[in-house]
Amino acid sequence: MKHIIVCLSLFLLTSALAQDRVIGHVGHQPVLESQLKGTDDKTRAAHLHDLVVVPAVRAHLQPHQQRLKPTKQEIQRFMQIDREYRKCRGEADEPEDPSFAEWMVSNLKLQRHIYEQHGGGRLRFQQMGTEAFDAMRVMILELERQGAFAIHSPQLRQLALSYWLELNGPLMPDPGADKAFKIEHALNACPSR
Repeated sequence: MKHIIVCLSLFLLTSALAQDRVIGHVGHQPVLESQLKGTDDKTRAAHLHDLVVVPAVRAHLQPHQQRLKPTKQEIQRFMQIDREYRKCRGEADEPEDPSFAEWMVSNLKLQRHIYEQHGGGRLRFQQMGTEAFDAMRVMILELERQGAFAIHSPQLRQLALSYWLELNGPLMPDPGADKAFKIEHALNACPSR
């Protein structure tokens, strides 16, 4: 009886896969066309990026999570720099937000790790903070070459990776390893510094 159930289950699974086209994979997990949301290619490609590229990057970075976690000292240092920066600019002394400081330091450490491990390069300022643009692009393309993810349709691949493949928008020159993503350089310096 168990054998019949297993055979039936495999038959149903392969029948479902035959009707649903595999458009990519993350590791050894297939990504099916039916998993994509949206009706236009751009929306579908953005969703494909989230289904394929994001999990591959997370899996790649996961072994480093403990080292990338902000320490209390780093959070305090960022809060001190933020206070000095606001004071220099003549801004009101606002209540400190340790959760914001923790998020900022976490992002700085993550981006610095990517920058150091994948060749440095130019940076891009985004709403959520500065990113190691060139290093991130190198990392994503390396993960693709290594088989951590794949997108089988050239058109969907181009759209899903367009942010990294097409140089749109301003990029800042490589600041060098001594300055990139250091807590001390997270905020603009006061003119008197």
